[in-house]
Amino acid sequence: MNDEQRYKWAPILFFTLTGILFGLGLYLITVSAINFEERANVGSIRVAAASGAEPYGDEARVRVTLRRDEKNSFGKVDLIYRGVEDDHIKLDVFIRDLDPHYPYHRKIPYRTAKAGFRLGGVYFELISAGRTKAKLVWLRKG
Repeated sequence: MNDEQRYKWAPILFFTLTGILFGLGLYLITVSAINFEERANVGSIRVAAASGAEPYGDEARVRVTLRRDEKNSFGKVDLIYRGVEDDHIKLDVFIRDLDPHYPYHRKIPYRTAKAGFRLGGVYFELISAGRTKAKLVWLRKG
């Protein structure tokens, strides 16, 4: 009787430990991938901006990620991405030459944004947009 009870716990213990190790491994892979993406997108820009160098060099087309409710600078304008509503991209545009503290609220149709749009003299093309972030191509020479 004692032997039968001991053997019932062995499979339960094995599968429990295997599940915990699998979950822990999956969590660590996911967290490291997210941190790597954040470092790749943000870290290089901050270092370049801190050193006084141009963060994008001579690139004519720069792929950028706008995170929701964060201010980003592009040439003569600052943008704050506000999300997607009714198939429109919502942006707050700050034109530094006019009034750097006043936001111009813009709603751009999703299809139009895919083809390209201009805000404050700066040209963008939308790659994708979601609730928390949008990916754009900034045409610096256009």
